[in-house]
Amino acid sequence: MRLSMLGRALIAGLCSLPLGTRAEPGVTIYGLLDTTLRYATHAGAGGRPLTGMNDGAFTGSRLGLRGSEDLGGGLTTFFSLEQGLDPSSGALMQVTSSANYGQAAAPAGRAFGREALVGLSAGAIATLTLGRQYTLANAYSSRFQPNANPNQEVLALLVGHQLVRQDNMVKVAVDAGAFSASISSTQGEGTNGASWAVAGAYKADALDLAAYAAVTDSAGRAETRRIQGFGAAVELMQGLKAYLGAMRRRDRVSGQANDVWVAAVSYAVGSFVYTLSGGEDRQRRVTQGRRQLGWLHVDHLLSKRTDVYAVIDANRITGAYPLPSFMTRRGLQRGAQLGVRHRF
Repeated sequence: MRLSMLGRALIAGLCSLPLGTRAEPGVTIYGLLDTTLRYATHAGAGGRPLTGMNDGAFTGSRLGLRGSEDLGGGLTTFFSLEQGLDPSSGALMQVTSSANYGQAAAPAGRAFGREALVGLSAGAIATLTLGRQYTLANAYSSRFQPNANPNQEVLALLVGHQLVRQDNMVKVAVDAGAFSASISSTQGEGTNGASWAVAGAYKADALDLAAYAAVTDSAGRAETRRIQGFGAAVELMQGLKAYLGAMRRRDRVSGQANDVWVAAVSYAVGSFVYTLSGGEDRQRRVTQGRRQLGWLHVDHLLSKRTDVYAVIDANRITGAYPLPSFMTRRGLQRGAQLGVRHRF
């Protein structure tokens, strides 16, 4: 709680600065606000329809600081502090109800829940980062999805399995032209659950390939989750791209097994971007069933910093698949939302 109060006080001070202010040489303050109004069936009490205001469909609202220093000899040090916030209420985001799978408990949200890291870069040789960071699974699976991993659970199939961020992470990344690779280790510190991950990618011309693997322990090593994923993005012609990816999850103790696939096409023309995506999560051995998802996204770019968009989506839950938090009744849910996004 003390950390939360400190974070709020710091952010309040930063917000009093004029936009574009540099706190000191090499330090930049930036942010993004993304808010939607969504209507959905099977989302209210008793399975009734529900209309509500939410954080962004594909990007989360944030306020951050970034800075770097050239140490000479090709060595650079840098940092990133990024806070997530709910634009509908101003509340802190990145809530973790209890310590598990590489994250400490944060029931009231985090002061800098999106990112809190410091690093050293030796250019093409390697980059070392330490702190709260995105998992390699999240970062590399973003390469074969048109809007990365969607911010809203209702539009995402992968993030619930492979996690978005972890605390106490040590990561080393190497970028060698078309090829890049990373390895990470999350220090469980005795209670949160430790993990390791490795990932690689290849990007040249119209092709982008990515693959990753991760092993994560729950608190007290009561469970071990293994994740493997791979996928590709291909530019078919100017403005037209296709995406395809797959991920598998296997739990050591419970035996839960999930096989997920995602696919999409996007087309950019003028100030509009059209995206159609679909996928399926098939769960076996424990509460067997399926979640099928499809959505259509139309984005209109008003400027380099501001856009408005619309999303329609459908989620179908069959068998004994666990009921997602965004649904209150099994079966087919339909949703539609309008969003406004501004970067500063």
